[in-house]
Amino acid sequence: MFPEKNQNQIKKDKREWTIINLFSSAYEQFPIGELEKSERPDFILTTKNKRIGIELTELKYERGDTKFNMRAHEDFLSEIMDNAQAIYNKQKNLYLVVDVHFSDCIAPLCVNMGGDDANLIKQGLSESISRIVIDNLPEATGKHYVVNRTSKYGDVNLPSMIDAINITNVTGRQTEALWFASISTRVKPLTVQSISQRIHDKDKKIVGYDATCDNQWLIIIQNSFLMAEKYDPVAAARALRHHYHSRFDKVFVFERSEAQVTPLITSKLI
Repeated sequence: MFPEKNQNQIKKDKREWTIINLFSSAYEQFPIGELEKSERPDFILTTKNKRIGIELTELKYERGDTKFNMRAHEDFLSEIMDNAQAIYNKQKNLYLVVDVHFSDCIAPLCVNMGGDDANLIKQGLSESISRIVIDNLPEATGKHYVVNRTSKYGDVNLPSMIDAINITNVTGRQTEALWFASISTRVKPLTVQSISQRIHDKDKKIVGYDATCDNQWLIIIQNSFLMAEKYDPVAAARALRHHYHSRFDKVFVFERSEAQVTPLITSKLI
């Protein structure tokens, strides 16, 4: 009997399903087959001729302060996003991927504020996010909009705690919506070093993956549409052209907000 999943694991699985579906839609050479959730790796794709293990990983933001509570931060923002999605669902029925980038100033609130004050902030942000999404609803499937302070609408309507909102219509492509949050200025830069480190970390774990798979893929998820001040487009371009070494048969960088897939040049390590 399999152990019952907790709410955090259920949310994680849902998010990973949405991401792999977005990836398969964006990658024209994604093989036809049956995709199933797994533990190590995250997914197994069974095609007519082979079994492909697929692992997802992210270039996450970094924080220098040791007092930062990751769990409190994630719970705080998840509640905001869940409530925003619930408000939206009462008014609209299009399936969306909504990616909200919060500013650094919200991080201390996640740890230091509680009770009624925290609930008021969460409620206000949830209502603002749902309203902004409805006001900037991409009607066509595959269409996406970015609401940030470079636009008149965003400059006037974005709350001070939010830097940008990315909205993609996935109706007809996905059976689940995905609303999630991140802190834009803490996105780890897309560089040769950051990709190499991610590959190296995952290479060490590949020995524990399903041994029945004929191939193993690694998908590195990145989100640089926000153009945070630490994002360097020259370094990013260099990183996507670099020749890497990995124990994975194929390694990809997936820009989730732009739905762009870049197969990296790799040599197989034994």
